[in-house]
Amino acid sequence: CKERMDCRRIKDRMNVEDDRLSMLPDDLIYRMLSLIDIKHATRTCALSSRWSLTGSSIRFPDTYSIILESTWDLPALTTLQLRCVAFYDDNGTGIFSKCVNLKNLTLNNFTILGSCDFTICHPRLSNLTLKNGYWALDAFNLVAPQLNNLTIRSCYGKHLIATPNLTYLLFSGSCLLQFSTDLCYLEKVDLRIDTSFVWSGSRIACLLQQIHNVKFLTLNLELVKPLSAYMERISLQPSPFSNIKSLKIFPLYVPSDDEAHEKVTMSTKVLNYLLDGSPSATLTMISYEELKEKQQKARAYANAVVAQNRMSNLQELLEKEKANIETHMNRRKTSVEADVLAHDQGKTQVENVQLHFERKMAQMKSCWEDVGVQINEGRSTTDYILSQLRDIEVLLQKDLPASKTDNLLACFSNLCAEVDNVVEKILHRMKIPQIHLSACFNELAATSRSSS
Repeated sequence: CKERMDCRRIKDRMNVEDDRLSMLPDDLIYRMLSLIDIKHATRTCALSSRWSLTGSSIRFPDTYSIILESTWDLPALTTLQLRCVAFYDDNGTGIFSKCVNLKNLTLNNFTILGSCDFTICHPRLSNLTLKNGYWALDAFNLVAPQLNNLTIRSCYGKHLIATPNLTYLLFSGSCLLQFSTDLCYLEKVDLRIDTSFVWSGSRIACLLQQIHNVKFLTLNLELVKPLSAYMERISLQPSPFSNIKSLKIFPLYVPSDDEAHEKVTMSTKVLNYLLDGSPSATLTMISYEELKEKQQKARAYANAVVAQNRMSNLQELLEKEKANIETHMNRRKTSVEADVLAHDQGKTQVENVQLHFERKMAQMKSCWEDVGVQINEGRSTTDYILSQLRDIEVLLQKDLPASKTDNLLACFSNLCAEVDNVVEKILHRMKIPQIHLSACFNELAATSRSSS
């Protein structure tokens, strides 16, 4: 008997159709979802139509620690991307030793621990990308005889590289970069070096000598300042470049008005040093003004993309909210019709006054609970919708591409009208339980008068 009652309670819980998740405050929802793993958070968001969109904006601090006790024996693997990994001295690179056909490797957000040199040595690797790496070692060694493309961004530590077949190099950062082999096949080099730390004029000149076979060279303007100070020592030396076809020089950043004194002016001596060996090379100089204009255009385009995405997300949320309201209204209508039918049956059967009174009191209690739920849910939903609308409005007040401004403002105007319509429906839904509660009061009062 007890087991039957327990089963009945479980079935009752499973048959509840109310969206309980949406009844909770925003802060509590975000806190709860951020404390569980991504898989379960996604499943939870799917249970609530209101949170199906907002769940994607929650940041999950999931960290999964995997310690490899043996090398990866993956002979068919050709492409590998690793993020948030830590290597320990030379032991860390052993994971690649049995990936004999590995051609493309990307390491992002990685750390090298220990005090010895760290080496990546692979005979068939052709494309390597290193991003956001840190190590306090003597050197990071790369030995890859078949490597064609090398990209290094924001890695902190000394690099010693042996890549005789390298054709493309992109280096962005402030750490030292040295090649131990001649780069006979080098075609394109893009250097974006922060010279405020370890890069002196002599080190820059040494690097330029190592990449002397390059045909297409891009340099940041900030390299000119330390190189200019070193020109007296190398003024009698010939230009290191004899095959260069194109030289592009651009500033890494635009100083503010207070930092105007930090602007670098192109030195004629440095320019002659770079181009004297290739008189037919094409020179492209990007000014601070051109870079500033380019950055402004990029920001304006990014603002437009973000605004359009947010408007699309909010429109989708409004459509789901309208569907929820309609579903709720239909349930309420069905419930009211059932109450009217029960009331009419009570009249024909000369319902007992006490039973009628108890039934009405139960209805009133349910209405009171529904009033609180509707008010809390309506306020929470409305606050969220309006906050999203305000965020979009702030975005539209920033720089936008002229070609997209009119269309974005028109979409925003239509969205405001849609928000006004949905909020009005939400407010109306909040009033319905109050109206039903008032009707119960009146009917109960009428019953009391008729029985006295």
